[in-house]
Amino acid sequence: MKQNKRNDLLIIFAGIVMSYFFYLAVIQSLSKTLADYNGHTYVYLPMFTSSTWFDGWKMVPYCMWHLCVLGLNHLLHIPLEDSVAYVSCFFQLFTYLVMYWMLRRFLAARGTVLSTAKACAIALGLSISQSLYFHWMDTGDRFLGTFSMNPLHNPTHTCVRPFALLCFCLVCDIWGKQKDDNYRGIFFQVERGLKRYYIYLAILLMLSSMAKPVFMEMFVPAVGIVMLAEWICRILRKDGSARPYFMHCLWMLLCAAPSLLYVLLQFLAYFFWGGSYGADGSFMITRWMEVWSIFSENIILSIALGMAFPLYVMLIDIRYFLRQDMGRLALTGYVIGILEAALLGEGGSKLSHADFIWPMMCGMLLVWMTAILRLLDLEETQTGTKGKRLLVGLGWMLFSLHILFGILYLKDMICT
Repeated sequence: MKQNKRNDLLIIFAGIVMSYFFYLAVIQSLSKTLADYNGHTYVYLPMFTSSTWFDGWKMVPYCMWHLCVLGLNHLLHIPLEDSVAYVSCFFQLFTYLVMYWMLRRFLAARGTVLSTAKACAIALGLSISQSLYFHWMDTGDRFLGTFSMNPLHNPTHTCVRPFALLCFCLVCDIWGKQKDDNYRGIFFQVERGLKRYYIYLAILLMLSSMAKPVFMEMFVPAVGIVMLAEWICRILRKDGSARPYFMHCLWMLLCAAPSLLYVLLQFLAYFFWGGSYGADGSFMITRWMEVWSIFSENIILSIALGMAFPLYVMLIDIRYFLRQDMGRLALTGYVIGILEAALLGEGGSKLSHADFIWPMMCGMLLVWMTAILRLLDLEETQTGTKGKRLLVGLGWMLFSLHILFGILYLKDMICT
């Protein structure tokens, strides 16, 4: 009992420390005219009044963060700037707790107990990790160019991450149960039946769409492509499993339907009903990597710097990302995100806003999370030789380097 209490205190203490520094970063960002926090707080929030609410929604139809801030500000009479910081810290803390929970559940399903201290340290690292950054390389600045799975400077993306991770966990477990009735869930108890988890998935997808549609733009196509490939393989096998699996596909589509409808409304509001932040933006197909090229002169190097750790894990164990559901879904989502970043953009003055690179960053999040889970698994099961221990150790060193650049990124947000 005392050990459990100490563990709980450690989890809470680590979360409080992270939230404190993130709070400082958010407060500092509010004073910067071009910062995302400044724009969302002082430009878009004032539009959500009783007379202009619809105009505000058209400008930012992904308004979960804004409504939460307004709730604290108007209902609890907390000053606006503090409301912004508290809400942002809540979603950052939410993400940290989901990551901690995923780490513990994944290792527990493999019969391994991950210590509370190690799980907290890894979850904290994942919460702030950033791309490797070297100012003398032509890959853009600390964020634009290499991009990141943790764009901490953006409130709405911070808001979507916990829902994205929970949807990812749900789909992986649902797939496992669909393929094998004897499957025992890694994250959720799907062995008790799938109906409730279909409902949970539909709710979480809707929440992610209300937070920011960029995850849905990447995730739904990824799930659809993986399931379509599985269905085609079952048809070619001619073993009678294609028909029941097609019903599973329909159930998954039904889960996504409400969110897809809401994303369509967001798209219409943003591009056709006069939203788009009042700018002259319009949806368009761009030349290959046209938008990304605005920020980086070497896109391949930018990808390598932003994804160094997961790319290394893929290098030492690519089979996991090609054969296992979790790895395949994460990798498919990232590839789709890359394609959207390469080919989609907005016309007019908003081309450089790079709004269609956000789905790629959601894909980065899934690949990063999968890579850390796989590295933990390799550490526990496949370090019998000195060479394998060295490979795992190099992975942890690379992960630590990403954390270092995350700390530097936070420092710049607070001090610059």
